[in-house]
Amino acid sequence: MANAGKAISKKSRGKKSTSKKSATNAKKAADKTPTAQQAADSASAQRIDQDYRRRMIAEASYYIAERHGFVNNSPVDDWLEAEVLVDRLIESGEAGHGTSVLSPK
Repeated sequence: MANAGKAISKKSRGKKSTSKKSATNAKKAADKTPTAQQAADSASAQRIDQDYRRRMIAEASYYIAERHGFVNNSPVDDWLEAEVLVDRLIESGEAGHGTSVLSPK
C-alpha cells in the first residue's frame, strides 16, 4: 500500500510540473505578443503631458509679449501664437529635449 501512495504522488507531481511548464510557456508567448494595453501605453508615452504643454505655452506666451515690449498686443493673441509654436515643437518630436520654443531673433 505504501508503494501505491508513492505512485499516485509521483503521477500528481508529474502533472503539476507539466501544468507549470504549460503555464510558463503560455506566459512567455503572451509576453512576446503586444496587447492593446501595451500599444496604448506606448502611444501615451510618446504624447506629452498636458500640464507640461500648458507650462510651455505660458512661458512662450510671456516671451512673445516681451518681444513686443508688453504693448500693442493682446495676451490672448500671445497665448494663441504660443500654442501654435509649442504644438509644432511637440509634433516635430523635439519638445522636452532642451530646445527653445522661440527661435532667437
